[in-house]
Amino acid sequence: MKRKLEFGLGLFIILFSLLALSAGVANEDSYLRFTSSGNAFGREDILIIDEDIEGDLVLGGSLLEVNSNIGDDLIAGGGLIYVNGNVSGNVLASGARVRVKGNVGGDLMAVGGEVFLSEDSTVEGDAFLTGGMVALEGVINGDSSISAYTLRTGKNFKLKGDLELNATNTPHDLKENVDGSPNVTEWEITDVILEKASEGIGFFGFILGLLSSLALGLVLIFLFQDFVVELEKTVWKFKLKAGFWGLGMLIFISILSLGLFITILGWSLLMLLALLTALALLVATVPVKLVAGKVIYNLVFENEDEEWVYYLIGAVIFAIVYEIPYLGELVHFVVLLIGFGAIGIWFEDYSKFGKP
Repeated sequence: MKRKLEFGLGLFIILFSLLALSAGVANEDSYLRFTSSGNAFGREDILIIDEDIEGDLVLGGSLLEVNSNIGDDLIAGGGLIYVNGNVSGNVLASGARVRVKGNVGGDLMAVGGEVFLSEDSTVEGDAFLTGGMVALEGVINGDSSISAYTLRTGKNFKLKGDLELNATNTPHDLKENVDGSPNVTEWEITDVILEKASEGIGFFGFILGLLSSLALGLVLIFLFQDFVVELEKTVWKFKLKAGFWGLGMLIFISILSLGLFITILGWSLLMLLALLTALALLVATVPVKLVAGKVIYNLVFENEDEEWVYYLIGAVIFAIVYEIPYLGELVHFVVLLIGFGAIGIWFEDYSKFGKP
């Protein structure tokens, strides 16, 4: 599950980075777009940022190099990511290689094949690092959670808080450089291989489920956009009502199915009812994800975009949330109820007025 959440985090970071160009007004002298609040967004194959940014900076590309100071958070997704300037807020980065050489005023969260924290760097908050190889030479003033195949530490490395480490090796001087409580789990290479193999099927299922969800939603949006938009409006307007409707419809369908099953002549109707219910439940999550994605997009980017963009965001977010034990299952059930109820409300309005 942890691997799925890490992948989802990386995908979420990259997704927001790829959406960056639609978020603001372009500056003629750079590849960045700016919002009225001072946030900047950019997406190019190669991006080298030398100008200071007042607010947040969101980047996507093959090579991202930030040499200037960032007034708030830095979010970057791509191939090679180099953070050479100081970041006042948090740093969230996902790439093949992530190297931090500046200071971080908040938390550092990095996912990559290789993750580096240079000797001149200080992270004021916590550090959450995942990579094939993680190299630490700077200072972390908060706690740290590290998951790596190989961990390397330099002579200037210092962790002021607690450490949670999962790796195939433990540097000999690690405990001397950790002021808090170290919780170290050292894997044997064979254990790693077995663990990766056991996770493979579940991880493949997670990817396949996410891709299926994206495909279903995008097909519905492009082919039946009016219907999907009406369902979205119904979810937004009747969230609580839709949830109760969905629960009531499931109870009613269960009772009706039992009656049809007892009556042998009703088996054909039972099969039709089961098919229609399965189809409705398949569609049910689409408008809810659309609403969630739209709300989050508008909060972050403060402008309007197309429906498929909202759905991409919502689908990725819910895919990550679904992986959280217990909470994910509860959220999934609630989403189904709301979407299923919205379909029922839409059909009721359509039967009465010809349109919702």
